[in-house]
Amino acid sequence: MEAKAYLTFVLGNEKFAISVDRVQEVVEFEKVTKVPNAPDYMLGIINLRGRLLPLLDTKLKLGLPKTEITRKSRIMVLLIPGIDEKQMEIGALVDLAREVVEIREDETQPAPEFENYSTNAPISRILNKQGEVTMLMDIEKVFSSQDLTL
Repeated sequence: MEAKAYLTFVLGNEKFAISVDRVQEVVEFEKVTKVPNAPDYMLGIINLRGRLLPLLDTKLKLGLPKTEITRKSRIMVLLIPGIDEKQMEIGALVDLAREVVEIREDETQPAPEFENYSTNAPISRILNKQGEVTMLMDIEKVFSSQDLTL
């Protein structure tokens, strides 16, 4: 069974992973320009080498407490499906970006199903390696181009 590459990252005390084919790069947190009347989870826009990207707080998008900015905070520059089949770049703020790992599907198990939870849960599968749980995130269920319409 073929392994796929995932970028692991941390939100609070939990470890997550997303497919590397969605990740453009990981950068250090930098100055954010606030956008008036933006939703809570939209922290503003950042200037990344001349490209303006919306910056979203991943924890707020998942219903977790707001991210506290530390020197370990990172911005994952992600490609998400946009309007008319175009890809959009966004910045997703995380507490810590870790490493790229290879994960085979047979090493994972489906996310547990709770009533009404599995249909819109952003977790597709779970890796339990020596007691360390990593949740494989379906990034399209967390971020969408609709998040960015003000």
